[in-house]
Amino acid sequence: MDETTRKDIADLNRRFLYLARQSASDEQPNLLAGMPRLAIELIKSMTLDELDALAEDMIAPCFTFKFDDATFRALVERKTTRRAYMTNILVAQSQV
Repeated sequence: MDETTRKDIADLNRRFLYLARQSASDEQPNLLAGMPRLAIELIKSMTLDELDALAEDMIAPCFTFKFDDATFRALVERKTTRRAYMTNILVAQSQV
């Protein structure tokens, strides 16, 4: 992996971890971050320096795409109702 890609992954990881930490106080933090509540609570307890170090040490993105192919295709095709469709999918996933 080249240095530019490594830096880009670290930056994306850092932003994602910061977002998860920020959303930890939300009523449903896993809707935004797509992470288990326990992971979000752990991230919430970490300092920004600890999150920075974690982001730098990961060699792959720490987030995943939450949708399978069929769900993403349906989302792309529903141009006028994307937000409502996405909300329904996320709520359904959080209740599993």
